[in-house]
Amino acid sequence: MDDNRLNEKTEFSLKPGELVCALLMYPAAYIYILVFGSRNDRIWFGVFVLLFIAMTELLNRGRPHPRESWVWLGCVVVMSVCAAFDLSRVWNYGLTMMMVHPLAVWWVLSRSGRLAEGESGHLLPLDALNGFFTIPFGNFALRIRCVAKGLRGRGRGESKGKGRPWAAALAVIAALALLNGALTELAEADQGFGKLTADILELFSFDLGDNFALYVFRFIVSLPVGAWLFGLLAGSLRTEEERLRAQAAAVNGFLPKLRAVPERVWTVVMGVFAAVYFLFFAVQSSYLFGAFTRTLPEDFTVAQYAREGFFELCRVMAINFSLLYLVSRSSVKPIREDKVQRIAATLLIIAGMIFAVIAMSKLVLYIMCFGFTPKRLQSSWLALLLFMGCAACLYSLWTGKKSFKYWMMYGAVSLALLHLY
Repeated sequence: MDDNRLNEKTEFSLKPGELVCALLMYPAAYIYILVFGSRNDRIWFGVFVLLFIAMTELLNRGRPHPRESWVWLGCVVVMSVCAAFDLSRVWNYGLTMMMVHPLAVWWVLSRSGRLAEGESGHLLPLDALNGFFTIPFGNFALRIRCVAKGLRGRGRGESKGKGRPWAAALAVIAALALLNGALTELAEADQGFGKLTADILELFSFDLGDNFALYVFRFIVSLPVGAWLFGLLAGSLRTEEERLRAQAAAVNGFLPKLRAVPERVWTVVMGVFAAVYFLFFAVQSSYLFGAFTRTLPEDFTVAQYAREGFFELCRVMAINFSLLYLVSRSSVKPIREDKVQRIAATLLIIAGMIFAVIAMSKLVLYIMCFGFTPKRLQSSWLALLLFMGCAACLYSLWTGKKSFKYWMMYGAVSLALLHLY
């Protein structure tokens, strides 16, 4: 075999939809920048989400939709619509925007089949690393390569009758510019029509004389943003599934090597924690369970009682889940294979569930006395989410079946539905 052929690099070729999305990503990234500091930030946010979904579907056309991906997409759409039209009374616009980002990244990974194990699960840290860093930054220059390849006319070799994707994208942009001009002329000709289209025209109005520097700054900032976004969307499909499965196998193969702590040590530790919790329940029963009888401890207001119960829950859950994770990863004998260790873990989880119920009772009392507020609903949602996390953990512990994915989906769906309140 010719050695020159072995050393020859594989020629870069465009995949279906890449050139169109690469060109559309320039205005899409600029629109994303407009979300921050623009008067019409909510509308621009909605427009960007629509473009993001359309480009993702265009790149993934022909690929089957994993069932899990519909859940993440539904959550992204519901939360984005509520943010764009200011429908939610529980979560403010800024918080919703922050929460949409990880859900959108997760949807892209799920839609393209690039989750490490093919679905959400215990390798969440690895998937998050790939989704936010490895894939987008590893394909940071992919947009430039796609545009350069397309403009040189060396794409996938479509027939002349089908035309060029980049020409179609430019035609759409030109048509939008002409439509804006036509709307402007009609608005000036008729006052009623002008009022009807005023909000739309305002979105596309540019005062280059006074704001030229601002537009240039936004465009410059949008370049790395667009490169990251395109690296995520198109780069995920260029990432070999075998490579991701190899990463998952490497992590799963490494985890057993961490099992160095004798199981009896962890059994005693978990037993001590559980004994301390249940002793605390017995000694402080009047304080902990006062919400059930509407009896407040001395020198406590309802607000203080509920607030302390919520933060107490968060601290205990953080400790318990950290301990359970250490046990599950470092115990010589897996928890499910040792009955005594499993019982100790069960008592620890049940104690966490009791703390969640106590915190919920205090929040319910608070809400019954003073009504709903966004923060009270947010706290109630988190307390219920932690309770369901304990329930999922308990289910997996005794059945051996995976439940982490369903807990993740429950959290995302309940979060999205809470935006409709």
